[in-house]
Amino acid sequence: MAAMGPLGGDSYALRCVSDLPPPFRPVFGFRYFNSLQGECFPACYLSDVNMVVSAPTGSGKTALFELCILRLLSRFLTPDWRFSLIYIAPMKALVQEKMRDWTAKLGTLGINCLEMTGDSEFYNKKAIHDSDLILTTPEKFDSMSRNGIRDGGLGFFSDIALVLIDEVHLLNDPRGASLEAVVSRIKMLSRLGHMRSSPLANVRFIAVSATISNAEDIAEWLLAPPEGLKRFGEEMRPVKLTTKVLGYAAAKNDFLFERVRKIPI
Repeated sequence: MAAMGPLGGDSYALRCVSDLPPPFRPVFGFRYFNSLQGECFPACYLSDVNMVVSAPTGSGKTALFELCILRLLSRFLTPDWRFSLIYIAPMKALVQEKMRDWTAKLGTLGINCLEMTGDSEFYNKKAIHDSDLILTTPEKFDSMSRNGIRDGGLGFFSDIALVLIDEVHLLNDPRGASLEAVVSRIKMLSRLGHMRSSPLANVRFIAVSATISNAEDIAEWLLAPPEGLKRFGEEMRPVKLTTKVLGYAAAKNDFLFERVRKIPI
């Protein structure tokens, strides 16, 4: 089965959820992945490459995160498996939404989720080490990781195998410094010699957004290969947007919009 691609040209192959192992299928509440998800399926679930995905809001990017999580689970399903996943989003509301959703979906697979935001102070070192998926904001994880390194707590970092970055266009925001620091810190630690035998040595980065114009630059920063860079246009919107240009009557004074009115105080 196929769906029409951009401009009615090449088609995207639709993938069935039944292509996944039976234990993973209940994570998705539908039978077929949409065009975007089907196009990204090989890179997300059949490989371990870093990825940068630019696609419109509502096009199904969350399922890409879930496919990458399931890919990691398929590699580490052993009695003594140990790894950690980090989900980073700019807003606490988005973190809390994913926390509710993934606790319900992934809990049956043995994934223990932990929220780390300014609204959740009910965690300690043991809770962090016992969790499999940490959902956090850049500022909170920056603070926690910086203090952890200062205290010599590198044990947690050695287990990080997957970093999911939502709304990666935050890098262009004043708050982007925290996200950049977190990613750079993880990359730096992954190159340390004593981390070679840990999951961190091969950490995978998945970054998505609806509004990034320089996806190639972010892909280069995250070391994503060409097959890991996916860009989709407005044709992927579930609800099409209509653009209209409304004209107005010309003013007699060509410089009307340059006039500055002074308001008396």
